[in-house]
Amino acid sequence: MKKILSVLPAALLLLCCALPAFAAHLTPSVYESYKIPAGSMRMIAHAGYSAVAPENTLPAYVAAGESDFWGAECDIQRTKDGRWILIHNDTVDKMTDGTGKVADMTYAELMELNVDSGNNIENYPNLKLATLEEYLDVCKEYGLHPIIEIKDNADPDTVHEVADILLAREEKDMFYIICFGREICLKMKTLAPEIPVYYLISYEDVSQEDIDFAVNNHLDGMDIHVYLPDDYVRAVVKSGLDVFVWTIDDFDNAERFYSLGVNAITTNSLTQEAPEGSFWQQLIWNLRDRFYQVIQCFRAFGDRLRQIVIPASILAAPAVQV
Repeated sequence: MKKILSVLPAALLLLCCALPAFAAHLTPSVYESYKIPAGSMRMIAHAGYSAVAPENTLPAYVAAGESDFWGAECDIQRTKDGRWILIHNDTVDKMTDGTGKVADMTYAELMELNVDSGNNIENYPNLKLATLEEYLDVCKEYGLHPIIEIKDNADPDTVHEVADILLAREEKDMFYIICFGREICLKMKTLAPEIPVYYLISYEDVSQEDIDFAVNNHLDGMDIHVYLPDDYVRAVVKSGLDVFVWTIDDFDNAERFYSLGVNAITTNSLTQEAPEGSFWQQLIWNLRDRFYQVIQCFRAFGDRLRQIVIPASILAAPAVQV
């Protein structure tokens, strides 16, 4: 008995060390765990696999390809001398060791800068901003569908340059364009009618008119925000447009949008593998998800209040003489 008791602490320690590895080995895929049938939901890496490598950089797109994403989204801005560079903001301040507007800098000047921000940046010394062409090359290598966001601050008179780049590629049937700017959406649809164009919307000041714009102008789809209410999502799906949703990093919302008929999810970390990333990035994602839940609670409370107050006001109204 004493012998058994003497080895028990060591056995418990060994078990504790082994459990995480055992649990990781047993972690099922997204589709197995969350009842989303394999092949029915297209997974898009937001700015590349940005939980693993800095957003909008080539390592993030390599990681997306190696993680079996269907597509990979990017943001493009135009340089002073007409090159299209992958970067979200219109300045280089957030992502690099430089300062200034992308539109005021030449390609050569941008190549003197190093990316110094993003998840696991310490693994990517001397990392440079990527060009649209380099991004397309990585997507082609890994069979990723490029989802190209032309920022709505772009001059519509310059987007023919993007169309020319895309139409010159042999894999152009893989491409998708997304944009908040209506004029740019319409222009790209005219310049490259064979490339699908999706109208990108947030959750502020949306209406049926947004859906009508996409339908009436023969756009191919809409890319909608995760905070939109179920009824609005159903209306977009019912319109016959293809529907992407951005940005989902929790499985509850993945299931929710799948059940509503959306068939493409843009995500930072919702993959078949455990998400990676900094503590602060994970905290931001979690706070955003909680914020969404609070909004949903207020919406449900408002709907319920209207159900109670409106009938009561009708009953209290004086009879109308006819």
